[in-house]
Amino acid sequence: VSRNRQVLTVAEGLMPRALAAQAIRIAAIPPALPVHSVTQQQRAQLVRTVKQLPLTVRCFRGFDEAVITRGGVSVREVVPGSMESKLVNGLYFAGEVLDLDALTGGYNLQIAFSTGALAGFSAANSGNA
Repeated sequence: VSRNRQVLTVAEGLMPRALAAQAIRIAAIPPALPVHSVTQQQRAQLVRTVKQLPLTVRCFRGFDEAVITRGGVSVREVVPGSMESKLVNGLYFAGEVLDLDALTGGYNLQIAFSTGALAGFSAANSGNA
């Protein structure tokens, strides 16, 4: 992060623009304040604000605007037959923690359910549980 960037600009890279603006306003931090000038107390207040901010879903949007999670644990680092980590024995992954993309509308849920079941059965039968 560039030291000269404004708090609002940095926050917009971490959360939706409208949410970033409201969180900074509620935390009483000037949005144009350079990030290098933010005090420890201001950072703590912003963290508290974001963690405690109540959000209410008012409506759902259509299929064309459906969102999926992207990123996570690379499937190249997971044994596909068990969902166990190739890097850490006894560690299993499932669902959206994996870097898998799928159309919404049930397909992503099927991936979550299937990998969850496989990871659970594999962990239970590994002798490590």
